[in-house]
Amino acid sequence: MTSVEEKAKEHFKDKKFFIVEKYVGYQNKRFSIYGSKMYDITTATRKLLALDTLNEDRESYSYHLQEVDFSMVDKPLVLTDEVKDNQEEMPF
Repeated sequence: MTSVEEKAKEHFKDKKFFIVEKYVGYQNKRFSIYGSKMYDITTATRKLLALDTLNEDRESYSYHLQEVDFSMVDKPLVLTDEVKDNQEEMPF
């Protein structure tokens, strides 16, 4: 293995990626996570290339890699005062 491959393996070893599907329709855009899964860099790249190869409607659909940000996983959701005040008004 070359030093470039070793550096790449070290850089991407713990990272996960989403494949984001972008749809551009008439006057709107829609983004969704393809397969609702996260992938390692090798699998994500292979799937991205396959999706791009099979894509027959390039004007409407495109696929992109997005790194998963785990920094928010351990942080609790904090309600603002505005949300706390409006809880009494909620119908459910």
